[in-house]
Amino acid sequence: MNTDPLYKQIEDEFRRHLEDCHDSKQAHFDLADYYYEKANMLYYLQSFGLTVITAWLLSTQFEGFLPKDNSIVRATPTVLAIIVSVLTIVEHVFRFKDKAVTHEQAAKRYHTLWRSCKNWKTDFPNNSTLEQARLIVQNYREQLNDINRDAPHLSSVLWRKINKMRTKFGNKDVSKYSFEEEEK
Repeated sequence: MNTDPLYKQIEDEFRRHLEDCHDSKQAHFDLADYYYEKANMLYYLQSFGLTVITAWLLSTQFEGFLPKDNSIVRATPTVLAIIVSVLTIVEHVFRFKDKAVTHEQAAKRYHTLWRSCKNWKTDFPNNSTLEQARLIVQNYREQLNDINRDAPHLSSVLWRKINKMRTKFGNKDVSKYSFEEEEK
């Protein structure tokens, strides 16, 4: 065990970076999964609606297949078309897929830095490389600041959503790369 006070400060800073990266990458991966689910749900609903409209239009080509005098039969294609249009508008307003990609990119950047911080003791095992360790920990701090600045903001509403997701899955880590957490 190293007793040098500077080495201890560097070690503490690496630990803080490791914890910050871990919590942030986990949250962003969880949100990316959440937004991908929402985007896929909208896609499937739109596809289903368009399929039903197409089937409906094709079935009306056959005389006697559907009664033409029924108002529900005449209104159904219009209602389905409106629903598909509204889903398309919802998709463009909420931009679930864009949010998912943004959160996933941020999570991957946090994960890359997390891996670097996790391996710091291998790179700097003792006092002989103290100055290099000091420079690297400062570099990692700058990288973490850059990632924090570029990553989407995690508001209290998003943290509640993350906690709700984790509770739903029995507090299991639902983020990607969770197998690496078992190494601790």
